[in-house]
Amino acid sequence: MAKKTSKKPKGLSIARNAMKFACSWKKGESYSDKQQFSYLVNRAGKSDKWSSAANIAKGTTSRSVSLSASNYYPYKGKPKITEFKFRVRGISKKEKWSDWVSQVFKIEAPAKPSLSVSASETNYNQCTFTWSVDTSNGHKPFADVEFQTKLVTGYDYGGDKGWSADTGGASGSKTYTETASTIASGSHTRWFRVRARGAGGASEWCYASRVYSAPNAATNVKGEVTNQAGGMQVKVTWSQTNNSSYPVNSTTAEYAIKVPGENLTYNGNADGVIGTMAGAGRAASSFIGQGLEKDECLFVRVSSTHLYQTTYSGWVLVRAGSLIDPEITDVKTDDTTHRATITANNKSEVPGAFLVVQYRTGSDPGKAATVGIIPAGQTQVSVQCPDWSDEDSFEFGVYACVGSFESTTRADGVDSYTVTARMKSDAPVWQGGQVPHAPENVKVNPTSISGTVKVVWDWTWREAQSTVLSWADHEDAWESTSEPETYTISNTHAGEWNVSGLETGKRWYFRVRLAKGYGENLVYGAWSKVAMIDLSSAPSIPTLMLSKSIIPSDGSITCFWSYVSGDGTGQAYAEVCEAKITGDGVRYDKIIGRTETSQHLTLSAKNLGWASGEMHYLCVRVVSASGRVSDEWSDPVPITIAEELAAVIDETNLVEQEITVDDNTRTVMSLAAMPLTVHVTGAGIGGTTILVIERAEDYHMDRPDESDFNGFEGETILFHSQTGEDMITVNKEDLIGILDDGASYRLIATVQDSLGQSAEARLDFEVHWSHQAVMPEGHAEVKDMVSYITPIAPEGYQDGDTCDIYRLSADQPELIVSGGSFGTTYVDPYPAIGEFGGHRIVYRTKDGDYITKDNEIAWLDLTAEDGDSINLIYSLIDFDGEQIEFRYDVTHSNTWEKDFKETRYLGGSVTGDWNKAVGRTASLKGSTVTIQDQDTMRKFRRLAAYPGICHLRTVDGSSFKCDIQVSEDRRYDSNTIRAEYSLSVTRVDPEELDGLTLSEWLSEEDT
Repeated sequence: MAKKTSKKPKGLSIARNAMKFACSWKKGESYSDKQQFSYLVNRAGKSDKWSSAANIAKGTTSRSVSLSASNYYPYKGKPKITEFKFRVRGISKKEKWSDWVSQVFKIEAPAKPSLSVSASETNYNQCTFTWSVDTSNGHKPFADVEFQTKLVTGYDYGGDKGWSADTGGASGSKTYTETASTIASGSHTRWFRVRARGAGGASEWCYASRVYSAPNAATNVKGEVTNQAGGMQVKVTWSQTNNSSYPVNSTTAEYAIKVPGENLTYNGNADGVIGTMAGAGRAASSFIGQGLEKDECLFVRVSSTHLYQTTYSGWVLVRAGSLIDPEITDVKTDDTTHRATITANNKSEVPGAFLVVQYRTGSDPGKAATVGIIPAGQTQVSVQCPDWSDEDSFEFGVYACVGSFESTTRADGVDSYTVTARMKSDAPVWQGGQVPHAPENVKVNPTSISGTVKVVWDWTWREAQSTVLSWADHEDAWESTSEPETYTISNTHAGEWNVSGLETGKRWYFRVRLAKGYGENLVYGAWSKVAMIDLSSAPSIPTLMLSKSIIPSDGSITCFWSYVSGDGTGQAYAEVCEAKITGDGVRYDKIIGRTETSQHLTLSAKNLGWASGEMHYLCVRVVSASGRVSDEWSDPVPITIAEELAAVIDETNLVEQEITVDDNTRTVMSLAAMPLTVHVTGAGIGGTTILVIERAEDYHMDRPDESDFNGFEGETILFHSQTGEDMITVNKEDLIGILDDGASYRLIATVQDSLGQSAEARLDFEVHWSHQAVMPEGHAEVKDMVSYITPIAPEGYQDGDTCDIYRLSADQPELIVSGGSFGTTYVDPYPAIGEFGGHRIVYRTKDGDYITKDNEIAWLDLTAEDGDSINLIYSLIDFDGEQIEFRYDVTHSNTWEKDFKETRYLGGSVTGDWNKAVGRTASLKGSTVTIQDQDTMRKFRRLAAYPGICHLRTVDGSSFKCDIQVSEDRRYDSNTIRAEYSLSVTRVDPEELDGLTLSEWLSEEDT
């Protein structure tokens, strides 16, 4: 007797809850009527026995074996698989068996996932970890990924303790948003690790992390400057600490050219960047295409960035420019005492700048003595000079300086000063002579143009050749570092000029002075007295709005109002008062609240002494930053003080139950059976009671049709509304969602009264059905390409329990019987063809549960091993009570179309809008011989004209309802007359379930 030659298994396919091995072999040459097939599964640490030998037909060369994935790792307490074996043998006509021939399929742990982390572009506290697993290797079956995470202080994740764990699919992502207060200081790291698990074991862990920390600030910042044509070459160096807990992604050297603050410091924004380096950097150089203007200094600093957090070193002074030259306005001398009084203006805006007074004679103009100091903020000093009796001429000069000085008194009684300058004006300004008088009768008048005024004055100095107008929004601008605006009129005419561009809503102050000469020889007169004009106006009457119209006696109300400026200024403050409404109108009573620039204010009923049953009226008025008050109070708005409404869930049929999982016991409120009864008080007789059930936690379980259905936190399961406080009874048919065994839910009761108040009460509970599903039993039989399925009630069946039947095929399981009865035979008119065919019987309790007390899924798959199989080499088309066998030269192709809309953004990112519906089209091409297939050709003609839904079963294992469009081509030649058909198939959703009871099937057959 010839022996079989076994081939290796074709591969392993993983369904939602099953592992399928496709086994094939080459049969012996002289078998009689049968072969035998058996298999074994070797588990880690244990060798299993061969399964009982199954008798199969002598011509069979392939076999499919399906294992329940829930019986193996990673399910808790289940073993790992190391290999799958099968063997076959045949019997000869002399009834003698051949030797067994076997093959092995090795099973290994899944591939190690790939893992990446990305930070949110909009939320600094958020990051997303994304993983994917290569599941293409059949020897490495994949079940799920286990991922774990924890937030640690610093960087080291510290071993295997403290991780929180969850599971997911072959590809996915998890986003974590950290609490801002938690990561506000120091360094924190979000660690994430993931590994792939399957029946063969688990892969190695793959780690990724996201560090939340502000980087260490740069230190030891230094700068070097070299003048070049058109600007400066600046080099910056620094020190930077960079480690795992405080990483640095990039470092930027910045510069600012500014008028310095006190002690030549700066604390503001940067003007530009010298250079940006990845990581800690530590040196940068760049050309700055500008020089230092008068009063300006060059500062540099270094910013260190990690993701979205940046720290800064302090600004460091690199180079100081020249101070603005001062101006001598008056020199008065005494020839007897040789003392002089010098009056000068320090024009520099650098804080702390003082004026240095120098004296020189005509006989030795190259030698100047420092004889006095005009401190910062002062304009005059009296100095003692050497005897100038023998001098033909002498003069005084001043220059501005920031630094320090020391004074000594010489033998001749003249004070001499030693100045140490950190920043100074370029050279002394030498000046002497008589100062002209100030102009008189200065006035400022409004014009018809907003922000424009007319300044008028008298020309009190006939030799004057120009006028300087000066203005500011504060009266002491001419004696402060906040320099006023100026404008010079270079031609003499009548004393008047328009000044435009003034900001409204302010008081403006003006001064005028006259001048003679040009350029460096310009001599200024004294400033006039100050003249003022007010450009402010009152804001509009505000409109008051309240956050609520009703509050309890211990509640609070927030007032909101609009602010519209009359002169462009902002709100300085607002006041809320309580109004009294009488027959004579509105009387504005005491002010009960005040706020500044904000346009809202919260008031407490308790603090104001408001009691239940009262009604109060509130008004608001606003005051602008220019000091103007709105013309009137706002219209009064009422607020009612009412008894606080309370919602109470005072009665349910939920019971306390102890739940133990992994040696952890907790007590929960449990729903054991439907209906659920709930009594809510608070609405009274005429109020409204609303009861909502929603999921309290995310929930996932396998569904019989292998759809990816998940229950998500916040999902609405029930919405019920009624008037009054009657007991609420919730039946299964009232639900709009699913109450899953072991899942967490919450009752949310909301009551509303006639005043519009509402209150809410919540109660969390879990579902733990007292009666749970059991594993169903049943058998199937195939006759005339139709399956007869009989579910059998197992031990533990109770009245009201039902079963569902799903058709198994190469596609997703399809429901054909819903709410069926055990013991009744059901008919599937269109069972699938081939090894993927079969049926799934699902046990459902009267409450809709299909989970057993052992947390197993209560369904049974009937496959070829149970006789539920059709083996054909051709496709079948059912329509209008007829059937076509599509046999010759058949070409079959499938196309699935997902409803997906792609949106591309600049930068390359892609997002999608999904509709979970998936369309399917197919095409079949085949031939018929016109001489011998006349009946088939007539059926094709009838199919072409048939306007209804058809059913298609293909040899690749699909079975589905569809629309079929028929095209026919005829071929005529010397040997054959052929008709070729092309079918365009579009899958459609069934109008009703396919399954029938046996009696219904027989009744249809008779008709």
